[in-house]
Amino acid sequence: MSISENQENNPLVSICTLVYNQEKFLKQYLEGIFLQKTTFSFEILIHDDASTDNSGNIIREYQALYPDIIKPIIQTENQYSKGVDINLTYNFPRVKGKYIAICEGDDYWTDPLKLQKQVDFLEAHPEYNLCCHDWQVLYDEQILPSPVHNIYTKPLSFTFATLPWVWITKTATLMFRGNAFDFNLLSRYRYGRDVHIVYHALTSGKGYFMPEVMAAYRVHSGGIWSKHDANKKNRVTYELYKELYSFEKNKAVRKRYMNATLAYFNGLLFNKKEWKRIARNSRLYAEAWKNISDFKDVLFCLGGLIPTNWVKWVMKTFRV
Repeated sequence: MSISENQENNPLVSICTLVYNQEKFLKQYLEGIFLQKTTFSFEILIHDDASTDNSGNIIREYQALYPDIIKPIIQTENQYSKGVDINLTYNFPRVKGKYIAICEGDDYWTDPLKLQKQVDFLEAHPEYNLCCHDWQVLYDEQILPSPVHNIYTKPLSFTFATLPWVWITKTATLMFRGNAFDFNLLSRYRYGRDVHIVYHALTSGKGYFMPEVMAAYRVHSGGIWSKHDANKKNRVTYELYKELYSFEKNKAVRKRYMNATLAYFNGLLFNKKEWKRIARNSRLYAEAWKNISDFKDVLFCLGGLIPTNWVKWVMKTFRV
């Protein structure tokens, strides 16, 4: 790794990291960063959200070794439980780099040239705001290919409108320009995920997918997203795109909102336990019926495929 003498004041890349009770994985995450071979400097903006394990001490240990690189915030009170968007509140405002890379404390990078490859591409292609790559899945210590590994075997240029439904990135694979969009836009969203970063970065530039496997995404019971079952993920994805569409009413978002709605209700249709749970609780029933009312957006999106009279009949019959 090549670290310039001006490391602290002139990093080219800012690495943003969220940590909570990840002492088992933190050293592997940090070693993946310090294995990077770069011709530029970088900084690590790491936020520990009041971990109750040894995560904070591990961060302090590495900060003592790399004081000009590791810039931690170690909370004494959990911020996520208060509804605080951690990156938006604590990490992004501290960014000094031209580019931002993301890697959570339970994931890690596997290719020592990952950062260099992404920076080289973005430097050479100013029309691109975002660069991502393939990854591997670490599930109970078993290494599996990503869902896109055998689908996208060649480099792929994309916009949000052409972005495949099979999500082609994880946070550990993302690098984007720090000036690609106004970060304050992210404060509008309740359902915050990398989807919003990708969407807003792609409003003023293109995205690029590299087929090289350069990171590992860890699936474990402590993961905020990976611990959810399929129905919960479908529900959150539905709510996410519904919310995004409420602000960004364009065809690209509408299409993904439609697909998320279909996936969510398709999951409910074949899940008797979910319907029984809703039926036992009047509040959940009312909420489910309200969500079904949003199905009219799906019908409108399918307007070109379904006869208009049929759509009107469905909407009238089910009072959509």
